[in-house]
Amino acid sequence: MNLYKKILDTIAKIAAVISMIAVLVMVSFIVMELIRRNIFNKSFRPTIEICGISFLWMAFMGIIPLYNQGGLMRLDFLISRAKGPVYQIMVLINRLVSLMLGVIMVVAFCAQYPFVSTRFYSTFATKVPYSVQYFPMAIAGAFMALKALEQMIEWCIEVFGGEGKEEQA
Repeated sequence: MNLYKKILDTIAKIAAVISMIAVLVMVSFIVMELIRRNIFNKSFRPTIEICGISFLWMAFMGIIPLYNQGGLMRLDFLISRAKGPVYQIMVLINRLVSLMLGVIMVVAFCAQYPFVSTRFYSTFATKVPYSVQYFPMAIAGAFMALKALEQMIEWCIEVFGGEGKEEQA
């Protein structure tokens, strides 16, 4: 279990770096476009598409470190007030919903892939398929599902088999 956690932590760190790079790309292209338009009276046509792709990469890759550290908005204000079996059931429901959301994100990408992989951005010199902007959704969904699975395993160990946690890891 420790190796599984280390792998997920590493993926979260890589996703945070990718998210920061996406922000840098967006800011750079927007500033570049402002300078080109206002000083040189020219424009770079792919700027909007590049910023759109970067925004989706930033948003979905940004979900990964947040979810890994428990930083996403949740219903903790309800769960924290519950006690005993009600608390455990609410925690389990929270984990199950997270697992289902992650799986749905991956399934949605797979379902739309045949359509978005055959369409290409018109402003790029090379053929860049639309799937490039949807791919981070699948990555984030897979991560959420794997992290929720880890949390459910830990929940089961906590609820059903409290002893020997270190030996099982």
